[in-house]
Amino acid sequence: MSRDDYGAISVISDDEKAALGIGGTKPPEDEKLFETIGKAADKIGETQVGKKIGTVITIILLALLSGGANMSIIHDYLNGDEDIGPVGGCLQVDATNYNPQATFDDGSCNFLVIIYGCTNPEATNYDDQATHDDGRCVVLNDGNGSANETAAIYGCMDVEANNYDDKATEDDGSCDYEDEYEEPECNSTSVHFYPGWYNEETDNMSVFWVDPDADGISVLTDIDTDCFDYTASVLVYVDVWHEESGEYNWSDIYLTVNGEDWDYHWFNFTFEELNNTEGTWSMWVALLVWDELDEQYIFQQQFDIPKIRVEVKDE
Repeated sequence: MSRDDYGAISVISDDEKAALGIGGTKPPEDEKLFETIGKAADKIGETQVGKKIGTVITIILLALLSGGANMSIIHDYLNGDEDIGPVGGCLQVDATNYNPQATFDDGSCNFLVIIYGCTNPEATNYDDQATHDDGRCVVLNDGNGSANETAAIYGCMDVEANNYDDKATEDDGSCDYEDEYEEPECNSTSVHFYPGWYNEETDNMSVFWVDPDADGISVLTDIDTDCFDYTASVLVYVDVWHEESGEYNWSDIYLTVNGEDWDYHWFNFTFEELNNTEGTWSMWVALLVWDELDEQYIFQQQFDIPKIRVEVKDE
């Protein structure tokens, strides 16, 4: 047995105290206070947050014990880069909502859908779904450059006149009342699709015929003038689009026609020109005639062909 510093008798040896976790050997005299503080801070800093807390505590203790420290390093340390963690977003660079900060793709990518068509609301073929104008708008013109809902047809509107024109909507002062009847001259700006084919679905005559055996789309029409002895220059717009995917193609066709010949005019798009896409296609056709006076093409007529089935033909 031994007596401790207070005069009490110690019945437990120093080795036994160390084994039980009480008492034990006094720390070495050369262990400095700052080293003890540093070791305590290291124990705290087991995580990112703990490391920062331990650093802050160490800096504060050093400031208190040493009489001063640069406290701005705490602000710099706390405002450094942090681990953000996973961030969801669109990682496809061609998407409208591409997020370069995202760490994984969450399936939210949006892509701009481009639809070509006429974006002029005053045109007869205005397409409210179009996002890009294809430069093929058809606007009815009265000859003075202004658009109207209905194209004016000039001629004699007096039924008593020799040259009465039942198609005229505005009288042009050309009525002839001579006793001798004269054959009226042809209207140089009047052409039309001839309704020469029977349509079983509508039980009516149609201005087109669709070839069901075509490798793609083939449509037959006949374009005539009002008079047999007049030849006209016409422009035909032909547009096709795939109902399911929005695939789009078009063709501008320049022709010379008259009213005497049975003119077969085919509007064709091969399977390759349809991007090898099967399914349901639709076609829009517009007819324009060249006006020598105004030196421009004037709209005459149009028609639509919906739901044309396109399939790969067997060899």
